[in-house]
Amino acid sequence: MSFEQKRFEAQDLFKYARRVLSPKEEPVIEAPVEPVDIRSGIDRALRQTRRGSYAVVTLAEAAARAVSTVEGTLVAIDTIHNFLSEALDLTAEALSNPDATKRAMVADRYEELRSRIDTVAGGATFDAVNLIDGNRGSIEVVLPDGGHPRHAIGHITLVAGERGLALKAPSELFASNDEIEAARMSLFAARQRLDRAAETFLNQASVLAPHLSDEAAVA
Repeated sequence: MSFEQKRFEAQDLFKYARRVLSPKEEPVIEAPVEPVDIRSGIDRALRQTRRGSYAVVTLAEAAARAVSTVEGTLVAIDTIHNFLSEALDLTAEALSNPDATKRAMVADRYEELRSRIDTVAGGATFDAVNLIDGNRGSIEVVLPDGGHPRHAIGHITLVAGERGLALKAPSELFASNDEIEAARMSLFAARQRLDRAAETFLNQASVLAPHLSDEAAVA
């Protein structure tokens, strides 16, 4: 099964988590067919249900918060993936154009994309947890007795630097083909790391599906 197929099948999981977190008096509204900004919706749901650290939450709520955090994280990963695709287009453009001035302009844009990746990773905080920035935040859900006592959704660093996607700054402003080719190899590797991270988060969130409801698991 491909990652995209897993992602498609996980939409029910994300939808159920949002329903668990929604205020009980509000009706459940099906998502429209058109693409929507789910990140802002996730933030609203989490703000509505956020409580003090002393508050007791049900297992279903804890699981739903974890799943919603993963959903928001996947939105951030998609954004970073788009930046990497644009960066690959830039390196192809630089290779096809020997003019040093134009290559330098491309390098400036490439560096801007590296900075945006860090901005997105640093801003991917949901319910006070960031799973992809330069820190080591993670989620731990205490499960009922009789099974695994705890389930963790770990941290995967996806910033642009060496600890994350390992995208180096174009120190030569793409003056040489060797630097451009090296950047392209790094970008391909970074996309693979993103895909693996997204699949890992999705698999970890799916483990919590049976705990979103006391009555039934999410199909």
